[in-house]
This record gives sequence, structure tokens and C-alpha cells, in this order.
Amino acid sequence: MDAATQEEHAAAKQLIGSAMAVGTLVVVACLLIGAGIVAALMVARGGAPVPVEVMAPARQEVVLPCVEGWSIDGISGCAPAVSAEDWPGGEPLPVHRSGPLTIYGDHQSPAIGLMAGAGPWATLLASGLVILLLVPVLRSTAEARPFAPGNARRLAVASAATATAWAMATALPALAAPRAVASFLAAWTTPPTATGETAPVPAGWIVPDPQVAWWPLLVALLLGALAAAVARGTRLADDAEGLV
Repeated sequence: MDAATQEEHAAAKQLIGSAMAVGTLVVVACLLIGAGIVAALMVARGGAPVPVEVMAPARQEVVLPCVEGWSIDGISGCAPAVSAEDWPGGEPLPVHRSGPLTIYGDHQSPAIGLMAGAGPWATLLASGLVILLLVPVLRSTAEARPFAPGNARRLAVASAATATAWAMATALPALAAPRAVASFLAAWTTPPTATGETAPVPAGWIVPDPQVAWWPLLVALLLGALAAAVARGTRLADDAEGLV
């Protein structure tokens, strides 16, 4: 096999590898976009979890029998229960909160559920779109043409898509949270007391606790900076070609 044939084989292998990589990225991007659409439909139909915060301490006026084999006022059985060796009967169990509190959207309208669950579906849709935009950029860069026409524009659009998805994932849940909490509280009452009475949850006791993730904004800024650098490099390359 002569040198020319070896070079042709190497070029063919490189071309096949590049085509497989591009095809894989396109498939992944399409799967992400499809998953984003499915996630949006799911939260629109079933609601989305909403982070909340308790503004006042919660307490009970009676001690629940949460110890095996122990009862009070004719009431026995409580779950979860501990053995009598672990905790004496008649004493409240030391329960404390660990981690964030979340309410779930059984009573949300489709619009509120879609807004409250914007984080996952907006992230998936934007990720798929960004991958599709970056595939031509990566392919031309692998071919030693980083300043190919259109690369700067694609990077700028990817930056804008990332920033838009971040804004949607941040603003939409914050806008939907008050209504989601209100619909949840309207359908919920306090646990029965010893006399079997229930009461509505006090106003202002549970409030939304929106969470903000800042790392997607950093990704958008990095893509924007890369778009500006590629645009400048493209102009310099065009000027250099004009001087030749």
C-alpha cells in the first residue's frame, strides 16, 4: 500500500469518525428537545413541585402515641412508631426538618403547572437547541476553520437561547408559586385535634421560597464572549484575505 492510499484511508476514517460524532450529537439534541416537550406536557397535566418556606413554628397540643404498645386517651397506633426501648411512651419524638420543603401540584391548573415546572423543560429544550447550534461550529473547528462564516452568529444565538431559558426557568416558577401555594392551601386543612376538629391553614404560614440557579447565566456569558471573539477573528481573517 503506497503513501497516497494510506492517506486516503486515514482521511476516510477521519470522515467516518466525524460523521458518527455529528450524528450522535444530533440524536442527543433531538432526544433532549423531545424530553423537554414531554416534561412540559407532564407538568401541565399533573402539576409541578413548588419550594415553600414555613413562616411560623408548627406544634401540636397533644402528644401522639408514636411508641409501640403505648396509647393515650384510647388512641393507639401511630406511624412511624419506635420501640419502647428507644423512646419512653408519652414523650414527643424529636422531629426536625432536614432539607427544603416542597408542595406538589395536585390542585394546579395546566398553565400554573407549566409555569411552576419551567425549570426542567426549559433546560432540556435549550440544551437540545444549543447542541444543534454548536454542531456546525465544532465541525468547522475540527477542520481547522474556527472562523468559518456563521460560527459567530451560531454562538450568539446559543448564548441568547441559554440566557432566555435561564430567565424562563427563574421567572416563571416565581410568578406561578403564589397561585400554586394558594390553591394548595385552599384544599388543605390542619390535622384533626383530639376532638376531631380541623381548621384551615393560617394565612401566611406557608409562603413560596423561589430558588435561583446562577450557573446557566455564566454559561450564557461564556458563549457570548466566545461569539464576540469568533466574530473578531472572522473580521481579521477577512481583512487578511483582502490584503493577499
